[in-house]
Amino acid sequence: MATLYEAHNTGDTTYSYGGGALWMAQTFTPQTTHTITSVKLKLYKSGTPGTVTVGIRHIDADAKPTGSDLCSGTTDGDTLTTDTGGEWRTISLGSGYILSTDVRYAIVVRSAGSYVYWRQNSGYTRGNNATSDDSGATWTSQLQDMMFEDWGDPGAATVSTQATSAIANISAIGNGLISNLGTSSVTQHGHCWATTIHPTTASSLTTNGTGSVGT
Repeated sequence: MATLYEAHNTGDTTYSYGGGALWMAQTFTPQTTHTITSVKLKLYKSGTPGTVTVGIRHIDADAKPTGSDLCSGTTDGDTLTTDTGGEWRTISLGSGYILSTDVRYAIVVRSAGSYVYWRQNSGYTRGNNATSDDSGATWTSQLQDMMFEDWGDPGAATVSTQATSAIANISAIGNGLISNLGTSSVTQHGHCWATTIHPTTASSLTTNGTGSVGT
């Protein structure tokens, strides 16, 4: 089941708009590592925007979108409401992309036809709004912040093995880091060891970080 992570979703007072070569973006900074699988954006339309494409991108040193989409999805802009209060539209991002804690990314929105309007207000402190009038080649930062919700999945546990230290004749310290618990809590952790290569849990092991080295 999807989880709501980062969001700016209350108190919208105005809007930005885009269509054709005019693109819109909102940068955001996740507070938890997760796989983003969809976004909800507060949108409305005028005319016939056609296909609306939403992508997640890296940002450059000036906190503006850069590079190609890390993941993306589309929605039928012609079915958006014409009510200027907007509607929350969910855009699936396929298999998604793993976002890292405290790394800023950008939600980039563009439409093939006439204008899509994105509701906004000020007050989001972990990102900024930007617009482009040349299909994403260059960007200009704006003062207001777009209304968005970042939905995703914690994914699999993230584990990294680190170098063994304090190596002696009959002892050593195994090191590692569990940086993300994933979809289910980690119940045990430790290191497998053996005097031959590729030890498994059937070999000697430590449990929850403690254990003895055999002879």
